[in-house]
Amino acid sequence: MKEYTQKIDAASQHLLGLINDVLDMNKIESGSAVLNISELDLAEVISELNTIIRPQARSKDQTFEIHTDSLNCERLLGDKLRINQIMINILSNAVKYTPSGGAVTLQAISYELFCRINVTDTGPGISEEEQPKIFQRFYRAASDAEGVGIGLYLAREIVTRQGGYIKVDSEVGRGSTFSVFLPRR
Repeated sequence: MKEYTQKIDAASQHLLGLINDVLDMNKIESGSAVLNISELDLAEVISELNTIIRPQARSKDQTFEIHTDSLNCERLLGDKLRINQIMINILSNAVKYTPSGGAVTLQAISYELFCRINVTDTGPGISEEEQPKIFQRFYRAASDAEGVGIGLYLAREIVTRQGGYIKVDSEVGRGSTFSVFLPRR
């Protein structure tokens, strides 16, 4: 009974996440999405991400590292809830697609106008042909049996609406790096 209850709980959480993503997509496309832009503490955001992602990586026997050595932009402008949503999505994808024993790394770097947050994994990588498509609405890679193809679309839309941008660098067989650029205060 306990095992079935856990499966029901996991499935309901997944379904709730999908429903929220579809609602967010609808708000963005209709122009009714409201962002609560304020000054936020990036170190706090990273600490919260660590709390959520580290157990996921540990359950897959993956290494999860955080590097903030070259970070001197702890204060950013943005919607903290949405930035968390974006980063959890990207980090969860990295954990999901990285095989057991692999590594996921989060790195924050300061620039004059932006703070760059990189999420690097040792997963299968994304082909050059697929890279321009992965931020499109409802696009799923051929190997993606789980997703519905709106997570990265939402990430791009939300980051763009906050004055930033997102990009991917990847090579098949070598992993991927997703970079999120957010404006400094």
